[in-house]
Amino acid sequence: MKTELFAHPLSFRHNARAQAERVRTAGVDRVRLAYAYHGGRWLLTTSEPAAVVDFPAGRWFTRRDDPDDATDLSLPVLGDEATAAAGALVASGVAVTGWLVGLHQSGPATARPDLALRNAFGHPYRHALCPARPEVVHYARTLVTETAGQPDVSGLELEAFGYLGWQHQSAHDKYGVALRPVDRWLLSLCFCTACSTRFTEAGLDAAEAADRTRATVLAQLAGPRPAGGITEDAVTVLGQDLHDTILAVRADVTTDLVRSAAEAARGLPLSVRATDDPYACDGKSSGDLRALASAAGSLTVTNLAGDASALRRDLVAADRAGGRVTAGWNLGAAQTHSEEELMDIAGQARSHGAGSIVLYAYDLAPAPRLEWLRRLPREPEAGAPATYDSPRHRPTEPAR
Repeated sequence: MKTELFAHPLSFRHNARAQAERVRTAGVDRVRLAYAYHGGRWLLTTSEPAAVVDFPAGRWFTRRDDPDDATDLSLPVLGDEATAAAGALVASGVAVTGWLVGLHQSGPATARPDLALRNAFGHPYRHALCPARPEVVHYARTLVTETAGQPDVSGLELEAFGYLGWQHQSAHDKYGVALRPVDRWLLSLCFCTACSTRFTEAGLDAAEAADRTRATVLAQLAGPRPAGGITEDAVTVLGQDLHDTILAVRADVTTDLVRSAAEAARGLPLSVRATDDPYACDGKSSGDLRALASAAGSLTVTNLAGDASALRRDLVAADRAGGRVTAGWNLGAAQTHSEEELMDIAGQARSHGAGSIVLYAYDLAPAPRLEWLRRLPREPEAGAPATYDSPRHRPTEPAR
């Protein structure tokens, strides 16, 4: 099984070759390097221990041809660090995938609120573009094409290519009511003109769905009710027909976006961050995994919160969907408590058909944990069993 890392190019801004060599000696085969990313504030552990790096949203590469077609949907160019980092990694023998955080971009969504997600109350979300808007699809295609044309990029990772949600870790978000999972999902439903048109074309009464959504959220704000299962609660709110049609339309919109992005990828291998959870609004493409696998060719299923059961559920679903599968896990101290736990996650991933495990993230996890990666199961020769440094790390299920 291949070992990969998520990384930000700012981790390579000082002595990129030394950082690349550190990654290579840890046994990493490939780095999924952020070429377009949302804003962040990282406490670094490895390249500059204890450095606090604060950066805005944007892209970390310059276009080679520098076309004069910038619009208010274009991401700001924050530097060319991704190009330098990719060059150093490839020179050290580590392959590079261009990691794109697509529709989770506050700059374009703020500049063009007409293209942002818009909830049932008519409020736009400044952190998320709507995947049903043709202009947004064009923006996503352009970002994919530009990244695919960058030197040393041999694959693409698509994150946030679909519907995002109401909750967003920024701007000191605060609320003082008890929201159920269904309320958070209802607040995440988009009723912009493009989404409403798609609903209507599918035979759904968009006005009725918005009315029911508003009534439910307002009732919860006034007097909190206990949560049941999210599916049960959602069907109670919307009725079975509205509920099923909304999920189907959102799944189709997401698949259409991913398919369009794949067409723009210049033939590069492409993977989409995906989940089998139809209510997910956290940056993973949610919907029909079989359709997403067909559109992209490969699925990356991750659980960065440290929930091994949730990762296992998505791995099982992704394996059934066909296509290549990568498992993503968080190497951070709060999510992975021991090397043995990491080995168990890797064993489970391989037993459920994952060809790679990608770990989050270089320069965020404790630096000594890089040594753990060297002891992860490696890709075997054809017909040979997986190898481990210690018998105690063998998976409990047979690998396949």
